[in-house]
Amino acid sequence: MPGLNALRELILNDGRITENEVGVIRRYIQADSQLDLDDVKCLVQLLSEATEVCAAFDEVFFPALREVILEDGRVGPAEQFYLLKMLYSDGHIRPSEVQFLLELRESVTEVTPELEALCETALQAQETNWDVGGRA
Repeated sequence: MPGLNALRELILNDGRITENEVGVIRRYIQADSQLDLDDVKCLVQLLSEATEVCAAFDEVFFPALREVILEDGRVGPAEQFYLLKMLYSDGHIRPSEVQFLLELRESVTEVTPELEALCETALQAQETNWDVGGRA
């Protein structure tokens, strides 16, 4: 199984994640038989660097993200970081990401103030053309 950099180059050589590539991604994250934060990092990085993502990717991405995040029943700081990166790094918030966030908030055993703020901000954000600041 290729390393993360080789996988990223293979999948994103055209900037897109296609249905044909989803099987390769699935095999990559299942290679060690246990999902972990490294798998989430890989998936979020692929998502954030892709210019186009097929719906089949979501069928791998969201269940893996849910499993890792809900392992202890709460969303910690590292997991919040990857949720933020999922939402904002590709320049738009997809409806499937909003739905995932709503379902995740309902599934955690403890909704922290930070998670609530993350959810509320994302739910109020425009799908595209938003600004995360830093410009004069």
